[in-house]
Amino acid sequence: MRAAVRLLAFPLAIFSVVLVCLRLDGWFGWRGVRLPEVGAPLALVGLAIIIWCNALFLELGRGTAHPFAAKTQELVIVGPYRYVRNPMMWGVGSLLAGSALWLGSAGLWVALAVFLTFVLLFVPYYEERDMERRFGEAYRDYCRRVPRWFPRLPR
Repeated sequence: MRAAVRLLAFPLAIFSVVLVCLRLDGWFGWRGVRLPEVGAPLALVGLAIIIWCNALFLELGRGTAHPFAAKTQELVIVGPYRYVRNPMMWGVGSLLAGSALWLGSAGLWVALAVFLTFVLLFVPYYEERDMERRFGEAYRDYCRRVPRWFPRLPR
């Protein structure tokens, strides 16, 4: 039960952001482009990536992906982490963008912009330094082989 809560905590936090943004849309009368046939699949792919990454952190990393909670004890470099160092960013971004299109929410586009700004600052200036301190040469080697933002797909 505890593992299930840890696995779903991050997606539930993002779901809360979606609900808040929808409420803000209603209060301010914001409207966004509504393309549910594109947005719904994109949001579901994002959710799947988030759950997959969280499962890898719990099972192999023995910790969580949440930057302010119990950090992983082991470096996770399998699954989507073989292709890009920050697949969670892609998952959250896809979930927010997909939800914005699915639900026609301008507030979710604002949330996506805030999230991306945070990630672009947080990852290189805090997370990567922390990972290098904790995992040393193994992390530096991983950084040499795997790109930070844009996946290198297998040949």
